[in-house]
Amino acid sequence: MNYFQMVGFNGKKNLKLLMGDTSFDNLRMIDKKVLFKRHVEVINLELSYECNRKCDYCPVSFSDRQNSQSYMDSDLIEKICTELSEIRYDNRISLNLYNEPLLDKNLADKISTIRSYLPTAHIGFNSNGDFLRLHLLKKLSHSGLNHICVTLHPLPNVHQDSTMIQRRLFKLLDRLSFDNYTDELNIAFIESNRSFSLYVEGVRIIIQWPDWRREGTNRGGTLDKNSNQKSKRTSPCARPFREFTIFYDGNVQPCCESFHDNKLNLESVGNILRQNIFDLYTSKKLSLMRRSLYDFSEKTGICANCTAEDFSSYSEDESRKKLISEINTSSFSPEINCQTKFD
Repeated sequence: MNYFQMVGFNGKKNLKLLMGDTSFDNLRMIDKKVLFKRHVEVINLELSYECNRKCDYCPVSFSDRQNSQSYMDSDLIEKICTELSEIRYDNRISLNLYNEPLLDKNLADKISTIRSYLPTAHIGFNSNGDFLRLHLLKKLSHSGLNHICVTLHPLPNVHQDSTMIQRRLFKLLDRLSFDNYTDELNIAFIESNRSFSLYVEGVRIIIQWPDWRREGTNRGGTLDKNSNQKSKRTSPCARPFREFTIFYDGNVQPCCESFHDNKLNLESVGNILRQNIFDLYTSKKLSLMRRSLYDFSEKTGICANCTAEDFSSYSEDESRKKLISEINTSSFSPEINCQTKFD
């Protein structure tokens, strides 16, 4: 079942609103909050900038993120949390995009702040695990962290066999003083599985070892070698419906596949420094983008060659196009322009 099939009560009307239906002009703030609460499943909130690795299947490999650090301003974190507390946001918050969260020495304090505003949200992040130690995990657990997903990334252009993965897995588990694994985590397990899950200090830790060179996305076409440029994307995408993505500087992008740093200039949805979360989520720019991504049709901009997976079935296309045709666009430009790169 895909995201659109799971849309619940009053789903079609809400979807039309999220795709720019002007029959319901002058949405009240309460309406915008309801749409956000009902449809956003994860908030990507990047609290810092730097990553210590340069994986060859990640755009950080050619970015200044490898040797430059910046942090989201504490006042901005509080602004975001205050707005989310107005709807009692209780879904997922992921504290990473293209950064390594554990490089931030004040991460635990920031998690405590988020938890104080959003007591029922599920807070987690992805990490390479290089800096994960038991004493730090205890601190993060006390601050209100729910989970960490650790990926055992290989070195650039190095193939990681099962023996190497097992050795790295054992080393990480030893650092966490978790020793109840010897019999289960044999080579056969490594070869037939892609992850191992455990709880330490009340935090769920998922350790995974997928082959991102083969299975990863091209990050909105940013990674040419991970992209088949001859193949145009036609499949739908639910990410701008179900995600809300905020980078370290307050820049809001349509989804986590958009890469943002100090050099790459992508058109943004807006900036949370100057705008309200709920206004941005229901903005004309994001609404038009969602409409262009709802059905099976050729995509444009950074979506044109994006390889992010979608689980929609082509059998739904007729009904999707019918819903789009019902959208009142009298005050909207007919042109649908996905996010585009600037020279």
